[in-house]
Amino acid sequence: MDSLRETVFMNLEAGGAERVPVVTQLTYEADDPFAVGLRFELQEDIAVVWTIERDLLAQGLHRAMGDGDVRVAPRTVDGRREARIELAGCGLDGAWGCAVFSAWEPAVRHFLEKTYEIVPPGREQVDVDAFLTEILTAG
Repeated sequence: MDSLRETVFMNLEAGGAERVPVVTQLTYEADDPFAVGLRFELQEDIAVVWTIERDLLAQGLHRAMGDGDVRVAPRTVDGRREARIELAGCGLDGAWGCAVFSAWEPAVRHFLEKTYEIVPPGREQVDVDAFLTEILTAG
């Protein structure tokens, strides 16, 4: 198996105590071993996709990590262990914004354990020549 797709439910923090459930697909591909994809299904035909570092996600389950447009931190809400995932970026309207999601920590940890079965930590390899060719010929 060279890829993994798993559906989890995350909560979008909509301000105050309001949390809106969002179906999220976590993805992992062996040919991009450092990355985890997060596909947020906002409506039936609308999805937002983010790619974050696998190590950032894993380390963020234990301590606050990230200092750019992706931040992950552990927390406990009503006795439930969660991963808080903060994503900042430019929206379709050109305005800068931030979205905060929370996920059940054991589900994220279980997903990461499955990715380590595909590509163990420290065994990640990237074909740099193919990567550069893709970048230089895109357009």
